[in-house]
Amino acid sequence: MKTIVSVCIALFVLGSTYANPNPKRKKLLDKTFTLLEANIANPAWLDTQAYRDFKETLYSDAAMVLSQEDFDALIKKEREALPFTHFQLRPKKRKKKKSSSSTPTKRVPIVSWKELQPNTAYLRIRSFSIRAQPVIEALTEIGIDRYEHLIIDLRNNTGGNLEGPIALGTFLTNQPIDAGVYLTRKWYEQHDRPATPEEIQSFPFLKDMTYKGINKMFADEAAFRMVIPGHNNPVFKGKVYVLINQYTASANEPLIDLFKREKVATLVGSTSAGAMLSAQYFKVTKDYKMFLPIADYQTATGTRIDKVGVTPDIEVDPTTALKYVLENLIKDN
Repeated sequence: MKTIVSVCIALFVLGSTYANPNPKRKKLLDKTFTLLEANIANPAWLDTQAYRDFKETLYSDAAMVLSQEDFDALIKKEREALPFTHFQLRPKKRKKKKSSSSTPTKRVPIVSWKELQPNTAYLRIRSFSIRAQPVIEALTEIGIDRYEHLIIDLRNNTGGNLEGPIALGTFLTNQPIDAGVYLTRKWYEQHDRPATPEEIQSFPFLKDMTYKGINKMFADEAAFRMVIPGHNNPVFKGKVYVLINQYTASANEPLIDLFKREKVATLVGSTSAGAMLSAQYFKVTKDYKMFLPIADYQTATGTRIDKVGVTPDIEVDPTTALKYVLENLIKDN
């Protein structure tokens, strides 16, 4: 009899837990999805089974009783199936206690270069979440005619802002760099499709390429083009090889797409991440903020990169891409 009573109590408690979801978590989700649905670049992305499944999973009874750590992990896992990238629901960083016995870790430079052979320079850029200056300094040291070959390693570079890619692009070509178009929610409220190549030609140009200038265009325009003007400065005279992999993402992808189309460089490795949208942060609660795509992206030719990626000219295992370039594409003099 006692056993039956105990089981009944346990079932009642478990049922109560699921029937009365965590009110704090439900409030977080309510605010998250309200902001998401009001600000996402293309509302049609929400009219998909993948989005509905994602939302249902996060509101499920099982998700409501997860620990915060497991709940955050669930979001990271489930967002991969969404029809768009650049969605994150980030918890506020917790301060780590400093251990008196811990030794300081050596910081790896974001931008670095070295000479691999007398005729070959190797430039590693781990992220573009920096100002352009470190990239410019490295390129200045490499020079335009000191080396016959330049290997640029963008593997595992998940993106950042456009300053670094612009500096890199203008070092390699003096032709105008047509960096594609951005389509805001205003565009998709008026159209149920991406822009055609003909429409792209009529879009206004982004003239102020600062963070403030870009945000103003997002606020004012339905769509706009980003074209870096040509210049008369000297550019690198040798052959260029760019190493990419499945984690080469975001701000990298318009650049490598242009390099491939205009034959500025040879791409070696595997298809890039396919994570090219423009996103910004929104405060959800005092403990969470959301990263959300507010603009869609198309290349100058009208193709989309998000959830597609950029394929390499030469497909090899990315972990051996550097070795492949040195042994098969470059001959040491």
